[in-house]
Amino acid sequence: MTLYCDIDGVIRHWPAADPLEQAHGLPLGALAATAFAPARLQPAITGKVTDEEWRSAVAADLTDTYGSRERTLAAVTAWSDLLPAAR
Repeated sequence: MTLYCDIDGVIRHWPAADPLEQAHGLPLGALAATAFAPARLQPAITGKVTDEEWRSAVAADLTDTYGSRERTLAAVTAWSDLLPAAR
């Protein structure tokens, strides 16, 4: 017998990133829209990419859209630090 449980979004709740996005010059909602886009999220929640690979890809997607790799990487790092237990 096999039991599959998907706890993402049920137990893990992401705090609002509005102040963080503003501090890094990103539009409100940019982090969530990028990180939780189905094409980006699906590989992460199915184990095809690691959490670190997912976060790095989110930073790369943000850079493609909003420029400044340093700024978007800093935003993703600060966002990741909101949930230290998830890292």
